[in-house]
Amino acid sequence: MVKRQTGYRMFREEVIVEKTGKSTKEWNAILDKWSASAKGHTSSAEYLRNRYKLSAWWSQAVTIRYEYERGLRK
Repeated sequence: MVKRQTGYRMFREEVIVEKTGKSTKEWNAILDKWSASAKGHTSSAEYLRNRYKLSAWWSQAVTIRYEYERGLRK
């Protein structure tokens, strides 16, 4: 059985780049460098809002996608 991606994981890459200016790979590298896995969800989303001027919604979306891809969220 193939598990269907839902929620923040189902956005096409083109949409993420269009809305945020960066790819998932680029956001993941930024969050890795910032040690997002150790700093937690709230701090990571806030960091993206403050440092990269993402909207509250997109900072959440990028952070949640990162957490799924890094196995921090199931």
